[in-house]
Amino acid sequence: MSPIQLDLYSHQTENGLAYQHLRIRLTSPDGIIEPQDLKGLELPANIQSSQGVVIEGRGPIWLYSYLVHKCHATAWVGCFDPRLEGAVVVESHHKGVAVGQVLKLTLP
Repeated sequence: MSPIQLDLYSHQTENGLAYQHLRIRLTSPDGIIEPQDLKGLELPANIQSSQGVVIEGRGPIWLYSYLVHKCHATAWVGCFDPRLEGAVVVESHHKGVAVGQVLKLTLP
């Protein structure tokens, strides 16, 4: 069993933009993962490329980098920042969502 669990929720921003919320959960007893844990780590099968994805949860920067790369085929990708009360868009293929934009949201 992988020490990294990825849960996917349908959600929307405060402005009503539908997106998929990808929550990271580290399931090892000490909450520590190793780089080799990326091997075989896949996105949930029901992820939809027509919508954006917000990645949220505790994890090292290299895990976030891996997940942003894996989500490349979606409309846009954002990373949740609790200090900004929203997700910072880091990649976009959608006219209405720009890199650097903060999409206000509450966690599902």
